[in-house]
Amino acid sequence: MKNFGVLVLLFFLPFVFFAQSAKKVDSLEHLLINVTDDSTRVAIQKRLYSLFYDSLPDKAAAISKNIVKTSKAANYEIGTASGYCLLGHHFVTKSEYDSANYYLHKSLQIGLDINKPKVSLNALEWIINVHLKRQNRDSALYYVAKAITIAESSPGISKEKLARIKLNEARIYYNEGGYEKAVAKYIEADALLERGYDDLKAFVKSQIGLVYYQLYRNDKAKSYYMQAQEIYERESNRNGYYFVENKLGNLAMDEGDHEQAVIHYTAAYEHFKSVNGLSDLEAICGNLGYIYLSLGKFGISERYFKEAFSYAEETKNTVSLPYLYNGLGELYAGLNRYDEAVIQFQKALSISEQTKSSTYIKETYSFLTEVYQKAGDFEKAFNSQTALHEIQDSIRKKADLVKINEIETKYQTEKKEQEIKLLTSQAELEKQKAKNEKSLFIAGILILGLAVIGLYFLFRNKQRTNDKLRQLEAAKSRFFANISHEFRTPLTLISGPVAHQLSKEKLSSEDKTDLGLIQRNANRLLDLVDQLLDLSKIEAGRRKLKISKGNLELFLKHLVEPFSYQSVRKGLTFNSNIKPTEEAWFDKDLVEKIIGNLLSNALKYCDENGKIDFKAEIVKDKVCIHVTNDDRNLTERDLPKLFDRFHQNNSVNQGFGIGLSLVKELAHLSHGEVKADKPNAGTVRFSVTLPISKKAFAKDELAMENSLLESAKPNPIAKMISMPEEEEQINDETLPLLLIVDDNEEIRLFIKSLLKNDYRVLQAKNGKEGVEVAFETIPDLIVSDVMMPVEDGIYLGNRLKSDERTSHIPIVLLTAKSAEEDELAGLKTGADAYMTKPFKEEKLRVVIEKLIASRTAIQEKFSKQIFLKPNEIELTSLDAQLLQRIQVILDDLLTDPNFGVTMFSDQIGLSRMHLHRKLKALTGYSTTEFIRAQRLKLAAQLIKKKGVNISEIGYAVGFNQPAYFSTCFKEYFGCSPSEYTS
Repeated sequence: MKNFGVLVLLFFLPFVFFAQSAKKVDSLEHLLINVTDDSTRVAIQKRLYSLFYDSLPDKAAAISKNIVKTSKAANYEIGTASGYCLLGHHFVTKSEYDSANYYLHKSLQIGLDINKPKVSLNALEWIINVHLKRQNRDSALYYVAKAITIAESSPGISKEKLARIKLNEARIYYNEGGYEKAVAKYIEADALLERGYDDLKAFVKSQIGLVYYQLYRNDKAKSYYMQAQEIYERESNRNGYYFVENKLGNLAMDEGDHEQAVIHYTAAYEHFKSVNGLSDLEAICGNLGYIYLSLGKFGISERYFKEAFSYAEETKNTVSLPYLYNGLGELYAGLNRYDEAVIQFQKALSISEQTKSSTYIKETYSFLTEVYQKAGDFEKAFNSQTALHEIQDSIRKKADLVKINEIETKYQTEKKEQEIKLLTSQAELEKQKAKNEKSLFIAGILILGLAVIGLYFLFRNKQRTNDKLRQLEAAKSRFFANISHEFRTPLTLISGPVAHQLSKEKLSSEDKTDLGLIQRNANRLLDLVDQLLDLSKIEAGRRKLKISKGNLELFLKHLVEPFSYQSVRKGLTFNSNIKPTEEAWFDKDLVEKIIGNLLSNALKYCDENGKIDFKAEIVKDKVCIHVTNDDRNLTERDLPKLFDRFHQNNSVNQGFGIGLSLVKELAHLSHGEVKADKPNAGTVRFSVTLPISKKAFAKDELAMENSLLESAKPNPIAKMISMPEEEEQINDETLPLLLIVDDNEEIRLFIKSLLKNDYRVLQAKNGKEGVEVAFETIPDLIVSDVMMPVEDGIYLGNRLKSDERTSHIPIVLLTAKSAEEDELAGLKTGADAYMTKPFKEEKLRVVIEKLIASRTAIQEKFSKQIFLKPNEIELTSLDAQLLQRIQVILDDLLTDPNFGVTMFSDQIGLSRMHLHRKLKALTGYSTTEFIRAQRLKLAAQLIKKKGVNISEIGYAVGFNQPAYFSTCFKEYFGCSPSEYTS
């Protein structure tokens, strides 16, 4: 009865919380003194934790630790698990995710050990949350799957709990742009929710509608929005109802149904005004302002924009102010009130500069340029356009200058330290050398007489033996080389038909499994053949070093990244620790093969759920590389034999192949060494040491030309000469513009270092930012990773290839996913090439050159055509459709003297800037040049018809002045109109 009374008191405590929070704390602490029941004591402490974790987080953490301490003392395992879970929650709120993960996993393990599904699921929900915050997508999915398994196999777990877990899974897929998978998981969650969870069910249905909206399936989106609205209306949830009403307004606005959009927005507007929902009102009023602006109802549009400003000021939201000022500026520009439009754009510019929003700064300068042109103030139009370029150049130059100074300072400091060390070591060596020479001279005199006679006979016998061994080794190398070449042809003939069969859509799962097995083993055989060829080259002395200077740190990170992804797929933990290095001298192909074989070996033989560690550091002009993995099967006796070809440590395990043998030969070829040891009973470590100093190599081992990774610092005189040329080359507007999209900064820098001398390079860190930069700059080519946070490379490809402004841009996808289905998924987005990491630098360069060359060929073909013929040139469907629309416009308006850039832009439905960039990309002409060229081509056709007056032809094709027509004609065709007729 005592415990029952305590529980009743706990039930009524929440009802007086807000009025008497201080009294509540005192009551709970007093109550805690007299409680002896473990579950009641933990319940009170959990309530106290909830009271303090917002206002006094340190006290909340102390309470959670006390829960663990007292529960352990009482052997109350549920309480211990609850305390660990609260500690994990505390560290999540502080963004200390390693600590959070540690305590949450302790809570999870207790729940699993005592078979309490609710305890386990509470910990799993926060573990999933931690991995989502750290953007560990694969880990989050793993724990979601684990939570679903526990929930589905436990009778006491509610369907609502299972539905919430599936919502996390849907959220993961939605955030990465996997909308098809996301909608499937949302629908599964929707099916689990029964009556009693109506608000959650309505939320799920609204989310399904949102996903279908992202998939451009507006009919489905509208259906689910309406279902959600119906539930909200039944439950009298007015906020939810009008939240959906606002979404329906967005849907109608995107479909161009402005009348229906106004109805939905107005209804939502009335509701949120009644409840003082300022942030919602700001967005709704802004949208209504733009709708009425597009309808030409400038008075209503102005009223809504000004109302949106009032809400923005009240909420102190400065983020959306540039958006609203630009909208008001467009309105005044539409009314030809250019002075007022300029004021609004300048306000937008001022706020954008304060918030350092480069997107709004560029957009506002674009609007200012257009308004000044319309107002006839061409000087200010030119100045605003120039200001935009100056801002971009100053930011880029400032960043480059800071980086150059840092690198130069570091280089000079480290160079002096190395010189001091070198001089000291040389002095010590000279002293020791003098002592050794004296001792050796005395000893040499004594044994020289006897040694000469013995050496003569030994030398003669050894020479004969060496001749026989060389003949044997040469025969063996020729055999390996010949048989390896013979293997390649049949293996290629196996792989080709298998790949063709796997590409068929109606292939049964059983056949697909069998063919996949054939393909994997054929590829494995090809790898073995290549390794045999490498070994035979080394043994025959044909494999020579090609040493060049490069950035070893970036190169190693580029090589290691794909193995990190493969480890996650196999359920392994992969840690990488690559210490910063100065420029090093090394053979890129040799280092790549060593790292690839060591990491492939680690992946293959690592224990299930084990760990792989990769470490690289510089020690005395040498790079020391360590690859460690969990392996309980190997013993100390096996270590000396690991580098023997096809060594098998027992009858059960498969052999080690020739990979480690190749690593040993390559390390020795590069004047390095390799060894294997066991730091402890459960792990094995391979260590490779390679020299990276230029003086360690002979002259014939140094590459004749600089590496693609070349980034050596010049001497001061050379720097004064070369640096301006480098800057000029990088900023040369005639060079193609490339956009690199990758969430890994080192990979972006690595690719940029390969291409910076031949291209202008922009960077973005995820798919969403990449799309924004692409729309803003219209690059000539995009190189993008596939797996990225926020939005991935698949999203980027789909988004850009489905938009008229960017559909022509070639896209090269880079990824650690090497499976054929992953390559097909990438190519289906419209990507022009798909390369797996680590990629060959020369291959990437050739692919980029060929794609840009094909785009140039299309421009040249267009320039030679009399009129546009998009069907005769390889174009995307969007580009072909756009050119067909352009042809229709030219047929109607080309001969109109007033037909110019503005009319062309209005007719085609693109801004002046985007029309200019699109035509430049497809035809090589600016908008003005394109119109003039089409008029001149039409004039040439008319001139061919005899008996037509040349001046009349000029007027007929849109030229107002015969003299200007003749000048343009001669400039384009190389002869005057009269000469053209002859």
